[in-house]
Amino acid sequence: MQALQYRALERIRTPRPVDRVKTLSGWALGKRILDLGALDETALEQKQGNGRWLHAELCGSAREVLGIDNSEKLPAEGLVTAPNGRIIKGDIFDFGGVLEEFGALDALVAGELIEHLPDTLGWLLSLRGNRRLSGVELLFSTPNACSWYNAIVGVAGCESTHQDHLQVYSYKTLRTLFDRSGLDLLELTPYHARFDEMRESSGAVGRVAVTLFQGGVNVLESVFPMLSGGWLGRARIP
Repeated sequence: MQALQYRALERIRTPRPVDRVKTLSGWALGKRILDLGALDETALEQKQGNGRWLHAELCGSAREVLGIDNSEKLPAEGLVTAPNGRIIKGDIFDFGGVLEEFGALDALVAGELIEHLPDTLGWLLSLRGNRRLSGVELLFSTPNACSWYNAIVGVAGCESTHQDHLQVYSYKTLRTLFDRSGLDLLELTPYHARFDEMRESSGAVGRVAVTLFQGGVNVLESVFPMLSGGWLGRARIP
């Protein structure tokens, strides 16, 4: 990772943006995974079978996937999602019992999760303090506070932010967060914005407009990666 000086006009080197789901599932290849916040409540109705549900794609690449989620949509007995995957009810802040049952694992996946947490630093510190997680990778994604699409819709006096988001991170605030947590941040890569749910909920004309808007935003992201839709990270828990 590039050393930061935290100067106002400091040049930051980032790779080109990638596809979020494909990259996370690629990082999970052949690994035993705990998928935190796995259900994605829109997935059961909209994302199954189209390559956009992260949990399903993880099951397609990882050796074994156990999802943890506290959604009311999840049955009490859990949900079998694949021959090598299932989701159980649980607390992402206290999954020590799950670790004892699941045994040794290679990685935790936190897809679009940390922006929802009331105390992200405290949560990362709790991972560091769990001896069972020593040496395990944390694979995560989160929206970018400095994205092109928010700047574009901001011109019209709008903002695209989910009501459950408690914070949105930029490149430098993510670097600061992981520096303070003591986790070793190995990689931070931008990912392309996608507007699948907006497109699917629109009429024929709206779907065309959303597709064109996404295409334009993705071109801008490729030219200016720091303004991409979000960030993908790999960190190692010491």
